[in-house]
Amino acid sequence: MADGFMKYIDAISNVFKRSPSKKSLIWSGRNACDVPCYPIKPLDPHVIGACTGPLSGLSHIQLDSDGPHDPVPAAGIANWNHPLVEADGISLSLYDHKAEAAGRHGDPNADVYAVIARPNSAILVVADGCNWGPKPRQAARCAANGSVQHLNGLLFGSSAPCNTQGVTQVILESFNSAQMSIVRNGGTTTTLCVAVVCELAIPQGDLRWGVCVVSVGDSPCFVWQSKARQVIEVTSAAHEGQNRDMRDSGGCLGANVGDKPDLGNLTCSFALLSEGDIVFVTSDGVADNFDPVTLLEGVAQPTTPAHSASPPPVSLPVLTPDQRQAALLANLARIIECSRSRSKDEFLHAWEVMEAIVKHIIGVTDCLRSCMESSDFDNPALTSLERRTKELEVKEKLKTMRGKLDHATVAVYEVSCTSTNNNT
Repeated sequence: MADGFMKYIDAISNVFKRSPSKKSLIWSGRNACDVPCYPIKPLDPHVIGACTGPLSGLSHIQLDSDGPHDPVPAAGIANWNHPLVEADGISLSLYDHKAEAAGRHGDPNADVYAVIARPNSAILVVADGCNWGPKPRQAARCAANGSVQHLNGLLFGSSAPCNTQGVTQVILESFNSAQMSIVRNGGTTTTLCVAVVCELAIPQGDLRWGVCVVSVGDSPCFVWQSKARQVIEVTSAAHEGQNRDMRDSGGCLGANVGDKPDLGNLTCSFALLSEGDIVFVTSDGVADNFDPVTLLEGVAQPTTPAHSASPPPVSLPVLTPDQRQAALLANLARIIECSRSRSKDEFLHAWEVMEAIVKHIIGVTDCLRSCMESSDFDNPALTSLERRTKELEVKEKLKTMRGKLDHATVAVYEVSCTSTNNNT
């Protein structure tokens, strides 16, 4: 089965050709051989911190059931309820509350995250089920569970990879386990981004660490570079030179066509890291709320003449895809830097970055939520015509408001040799 999946990846690579590229300290391509081959130190298998969510996260993959709120042993981890200041995650809904029922529109939250910290490595996973409902959530849970189970089985011990290409290959093969789990357990489709941070055997100057990432879809991986005080996107090759399309993830695992995934933007990436850098993987519900177009700071440059029929508002600059990406990263860096200025420590901790991101996305979407909650769409007394009229009125109001309502998920890890005193 794994061989078949890898052959499928090779076949897709021949259709969607992408040359290996290096940008700053980021390498990317379609396969593990496209990233650099740095020797790594043996990865210590002792788990010192782990968390998953929302609710029971990847530890509960039964369809049509929320399962226990406390994560249970799963995917090779005995205790999923042990976040650290250096390794944590959160998933929340930015959608408006329902007027006539409990919960929010968009429930259930179809995102899943998992973070596992070890003395000289970490695994970060985010899966974002495509569309709403139990089956997309099932796909995300199964993808995260299958991938993490595979990684925990093959990254440690006598047969573990000894270099960054080997780690990337193991991550890539874990996508086969994710795909099989989705199909076997009745999920639909999901994005998946998996990052493994590891310590290099031979430091590259003061860069003693690296992060190997494989992604499909629009769940990106970022790094806060603590010394340069800037943010880079490790997965940028997945959309390089293209306008972000919030209606199309660009790829997915699961039953996209029959039982086949869509690996159109599958990307293997690698970046060098310094101690104190913070790696964070997010769903698009986070990334899109730092996008300058979503924040009404600019408009996207039309990609075809057909899209340029109506001129943009004169007050907003027209942004190329590269300018849009640069502004998104600058917005992230600004929010994190503000958090850094309030911190008493020289370096930020992972939880502080996570907190800053969450405060921003909640604040940016406040007006949208309030507008939707006051719209009274769910009022059963409304006629079809009245409801349609209200919908059109609200739609016009929403065009003037910043932000995007979505499920929003962050998994974060602070790069460091973490103490083994608190094994879990």
